[in-house]
Amino acid sequence: MTVVLGWLVAIVDVAQFLPQARRTALRRHDYEAIRGLSPWTWSIATIQGTAWVIYGFAEHLLPIAIPNLVITPVCAFVLTLRLRYGGLGRRTAQNVRQTTR
Repeated sequence: MTVVLGWLVAIVDVAQFLPQARRTALRRHDYEAIRGLSPWTWSIATIQGTAWVIYGFAEHLLPIAIPNLVITPVCAFVLTLRLRYGGLGRRTAQNVRQTTR
């Protein structure tokens, strides 16, 4: 029973990241939308996912390792889009449009 619960939680865990990743990919050229994402949050989520993958495989806990094997690249993808299209410093939307053309 606990194994089934573990896999169910794993599915929900992966599913929670997918809507934000999809929205970020679709709105990546919308400077204001992308700037609303915290690079710190997505950096921490990427590092955390990596740690869970390592721990899960080391302890032979597949319901922990496998979902985080999916989640970690998704978090890194969102982080990459945030840094690429949202920048680090203060820029105007006009400057972003000029640099992405």
